[in-house]
Amino acid sequence: MSEPYPHRLGERLIARGVLDTAALERALALQAASPGDRLGAILIRLGLISEFTLLSILSEQLSLPVFQLSDQPDAAAQIKAIHEQRRISRALAERHAFLLLNGDSGQMLIISRDPLDSGLLELIDTHLMLKGRHAWALIAQRDFERLLGEVYRTGQATSQNDSDLRRLAEDAPVVELVNAMLARATDKAASDIHIEPLEFGFSARYRVDGQLQAVEHYPRERFDAVVSRIKLVSGLDIAERRMPQDGRFSSRAAGVETDIRVSVIPSIFGESLVLRLLPVSQEKRFSLEQTGFEPDHLAMFKEWMSLPDGIILVTGPTGSGKSTTLYAALSACDRERERILTVEDPVEYKIDGVTQFQVNTDIGFTFPSALRSILRHDPDTIMIGEIRDVETARIAVQASLTGHRVLSTLHTNDSATAFLRLVDLGVEQFLVGATVRGVIAQRLVRRLCSHCAKPYDPTSLVPPNVINTLERLGVPAGEWRFRQPVGCTACGDTGYKGRHAIYELLPASDRVRSLLGQPQPSHHELLAALDKSFRTLYEDGLLKAARGITSLEEVLIVAGTAISQRTVQ
Repeated sequence: MSEPYPHRLGERLIARGVLDTAALERALALQAASPGDRLGAILIRLGLISEFTLLSILSEQLSLPVFQLSDQPDAAAQIKAIHEQRRISRALAERHAFLLLNGDSGQMLIISRDPLDSGLLELIDTHLMLKGRHAWALIAQRDFERLLGEVYRTGQATSQNDSDLRRLAEDAPVVELVNAMLARATDKAASDIHIEPLEFGFSARYRVDGQLQAVEHYPRERFDAVVSRIKLVSGLDIAERRMPQDGRFSSRAAGVETDIRVSVIPSIFGESLVLRLLPVSQEKRFSLEQTGFEPDHLAMFKEWMSLPDGIILVTGPTGSGKSTTLYAALSACDRERERILTVEDPVEYKIDGVTQFQVNTDIGFTFPSALRSILRHDPDTIMIGEIRDVETARIAVQASLTGHRVLSTLHTNDSATAFLRLVDLGVEQFLVGATVRGVIAQRLVRRLCSHCAKPYDPTSLVPPNVINTLERLGVPAGEWRFRQPVGCTACGDTGYKGRHAIYELLPASDRVRSLLGQPQPSHHELLAALDKSFRTLYEDGLLKAARGITSLEEVLIVAGTAISQRTVQ
């Protein structure tokens, strides 16, 4: 086990398809310049592989298990007692990245991040006198950091000046720790990372499929360095700890190039960070056919898009997939024959054949000023990231009236409210009815895991009102394929993997326009003006549940039932 493993490790990574030859040669060149660094650590620091991938390869190569902290919740107390008995200081444990734990058959279990460290091997044989009486196990950095913090807990971290924090932010262990968080988020397909300070440590949580999960705990001693590292690469002020800050940076983690938006807000225990992850290196294909539209909804949306002018609005809360729907609509346009311009804050994905502008309020390049400029840029289609104020709304209306197709988003709970929201912003009612072609409301429901979801008999478990709604929607019981979540390793024991959109499409029909021409139309009156073909978010979600795409419980949580209680004529 004392043989070096760089080339064998690289060959295995290439064989698995997680690394290419050029990347390996780059890492080996860096290792040659720093002989003390392991190849695996260099690859993680460069963001070429994730720690999970490295541990999997090393476990296979060295025939060693990976220590799972979740399987031994009392490990910290045992390690603490052994380290105190053998007088192993924190500095020593940290330098060689190892911990001692009682193993099976009276052997000492050496938990290590690098079992091939020659200094550690000498320490085990000579100082600790464990030659031939021990076993080995690998450990992930997050678990090692957590155990180290619990074993050598010292309470609150001591204050450090800015130069110390800047130096710590550049240290290899801190760089590896931050990169490991980003890599785990990439492996999980997470949209956000929440880094939250606690009284005696800090935690990292990942938002996966809209749900926060996987709480990881780290020692308080690392917190300031981690925050400083993220601030440093985001171009933020390390010394400023009293005011909120926003920044962004690009990073390569687990082989994926990602744009990361950073929000820092001070809290009672320190600064809280949220990192929004926007993968860019994997070419994302936007397609209306793959967004989740039912055939009738897709035909309606394409009809709206075929019109040369008018406004199409997409509504929903933050994180409901509005931008994905808009990008899919832009991708469906004839980008060779149309001039398509967007104004966004920020530009989340780049689309070939589309000229995209990013708002910059620091220099006065706001949505209204950008729109006034691009209207002189001879556009056919304009996409506005969000209608936030009356000026933006009025410019969008004027652009529609002058023969442009306008796509945008609006924050409302359902489609009917979008018309009233534009009126509240200050747009004249008759102009809303004259320019808006249709409104899409949407939500995201979690997809059932294809590996573990199991079918069930809906006759005894599905409520009567759901059965009645499906029958009214024209879905006979013979076509029902209800499934329920179970949980497995493929989905992280959640029962769900990925998300799927549910939609509500409201066309600006003659009846709706007529109602908007009356003084102070209400939400109830707008819903009453819809015909029987209109399908609410809840009803569209039931169609997905009946087909086994998602669970009935997920639809009830995301869409609810209140909105379905409407009067149709």
